[in-house]
Amino acid sequence: MFGVYCPVCDRRMLLGVDEVDWVENLAPGMISVSGHCPRGHDVAVLTGERFTPHKDPRHYGPAPRIWTRPMRRLGDLFSALAGKFPRGRDLPETYYRY
Repeated sequence: MFGVYCPVCDRRMLLGVDEVDWVENLAPGMISVSGHCPRGHDVAVLTGERFTPHKDPRHYGPAPRIWTRPMRRLGDLFSALAGKFPRGRDLPETYYRY
C-alpha cells in the first residue's frame, strides 16, 4: 500500500495492490509506482532508498543540554539530604499491634 495524493480529487488516499498498474526502477534506489486512485484518476509515487522527501519541519532534534543539567543537581540535593536525616527501618511503638 502507498499513500498518494491525487491532484484531480485534491486529497490523499491509499493506493492498494489492485490500483497499481506499473512499477519502474528509474535509478538504483529510486522506484516509480504508477497507478490510479480509487476514483480512476492517474497517480504516480516516487519511492525507494535514494528518494528523500523534504525534511519534516516538526522535528526539532534532541533536547538542549539545559534540560538535562538540573537533574544532576537534583540528584546531588537528594544525596545531601539523605546524609543529614537518619534512616530507620523500625516502626514507632504507636504503629505496633499487640
